[in-house]
Amino acid sequence: MSRYHSCLLFLSLCAITISAQSPTLADTLKKIDAIFSQWNPNAPGGALTVVRRDQTLYNSAFGMADLEHNIANTPETVFEAGSVSKQFTAAAVLLLVQDGKLSLDDDIRKYLPEIPNYGPTIKIRHLMTHTSGLRDWGSVAGVGGWPRGKRTYTHAHVLEILSRQKSLNFPPGDQYNYCNSGYNLMAIIVDRVSGMSFVEFCKQRIFAPMGMTHTQWRDDYRKIVPNRAIAYSGYGNNYLQNMPFEMVYGNGGLLTTTGDLMRWNQNYKNQIVGGRALAELQQTRGILKHGVTISYAAGVTIGDFNGFKEISHSGATAGYRAWLAYYPEQDLSIAFLSNSAMVGPVDVGMKVATVFFGERTSTEPMLGTIVPDEATLKTKAGLYRSVRNDNITELVVKDGLLRTKGGQVLQATKENTFFQGSTRLEFEGNKYVAYSSNGDTLTFQKKAPFLPSEQDLLALVGTYRSTEADATYEIRMKNGALETFLSPDLDQKLTPFYKNTFKNEQGELLEFQFNKKGKVVGFKFTTGRAWNIEFARVK
Repeated sequence: MSRYHSCLLFLSLCAITISAQSPTLADTLKKIDAIFSQWNPNAPGGALTVVRRDQTLYNSAFGMADLEHNIANTPETVFEAGSVSKQFTAAAVLLLVQDGKLSLDDDIRKYLPEIPNYGPTIKIRHLMTHTSGLRDWGSVAGVGGWPRGKRTYTHAHVLEILSRQKSLNFPPGDQYNYCNSGYNLMAIIVDRVSGMSFVEFCKQRIFAPMGMTHTQWRDDYRKIVPNRAIAYSGYGNNYLQNMPFEMVYGNGGLLTTTGDLMRWNQNYKNQIVGGRALAELQQTRGILKHGVTISYAAGVTIGDFNGFKEISHSGATAGYRAWLAYYPEQDLSIAFLSNSAMVGPVDVGMKVATVFFGERTSTEPMLGTIVPDEATLKTKAGLYRSVRNDNITELVVKDGLLRTKGGQVLQATKENTFFQGSTRLEFEGNKYVAYSSNGDTLTFQKKAPFLPSEQDLLALVGTYRSTEADATYEIRMKNGALETFLSPDLDQKLTPFYKNTFKNEQGELLEFQFNKKGKVVGFKFTTGRAWNIEFARVK
């Protein structure tokens, strides 16, 4: 723990007049303190602030802000908030809705003509709830060999990459798939509609009214920011700087302090910015076309912690990590910011919440389980792919139980009915249907093992070009296996997965396409947030 920590904690305790007389509060503070007691004071750290009913219960920092100059973190240290930033972008758009300058049901192409016309209308509300179907621009850039962090990107790059995409991941409103593109586009919409820059709009309409004097957008990473912590990633026993050298924002890019985030959370009850209407809109969850309500709202996730409503979001950009949560029934706010990529911000947030609400209780149903015979279980083991998207699940039988390949046990209540947490799986033949607790259903089809011959592999060797990813891949044969090569030096081994589909070393899928004569004409590349990017074989 840093030398600042005990001093700052002492000052916090002194500021709360009841602390000396309240063993309960003192015990609570000790429990929070214990969460960080094992952290290395000479390593990157972070800051934590907890406020309940307008009283600052905890306000402290730990670890180093700058390893090169031996500067410790303090509660005034500025960090980057990652995707915690999204709620501010959403708030800016909602303010323009209140101004009558746009509607959440507007077609985004009204303001963003660079986006292709895919047929179905993509609305602003689809951007806000990650239901647009747009590919994540950073994922596409990564497929092209230039992932975020390797090149400086601007909003012009975002628009250029998205303008090249020939298709969506899915029809707008059909599914939820987390996508940074939507929030970059919303920032651009604010630029084009408000009459001022997105940065200035947020300063005048959000940050200044809320007294967030240490908060700004990282619209230019070259700007000098007083008291900013350097972000780091760990490599063995060493650390390397891991800063977001990019000029995109709205999806992330908020430079702030835990104290300023506390001020923002007060808007849920004091409603300084946008009034009650904005506070309610911020918490309005998205609804899919088939009627399922998702947990994501306007830049925040709406959930619960042991029965208490939780409004929260985590963040991770480069080596920065963040967590912000508000529990309205207790009027409790938790803000955590870190400059270490080794930190799990959600885990930290949950540990602090546990101090106040107890251990998170299971929401999984109480089951009367059975144990089917191993022969029955083996008929259900195998590789499954969702018929709606590219979700892959592999089930195995181990120690007489059906499990995911990651080890989670599926509890059987009937011969063909299993529970994975609160999700019910109904097996029938070579498929199963997953029934989620929110009412959504997803069908998974079993895939047969793929064992291509050497001749099959050689037929795939060649050059493939994608205008969507702006990349040319070489498919090569090496030591009896296929590999991809992307100039100048990126090569990855391909492992057969299921029919005509291979998995690379990062778990991404290449599904080869054939014409009516059986000749390979290309492949579709799928990564987490960008599906079926087209590569055509070059003759």
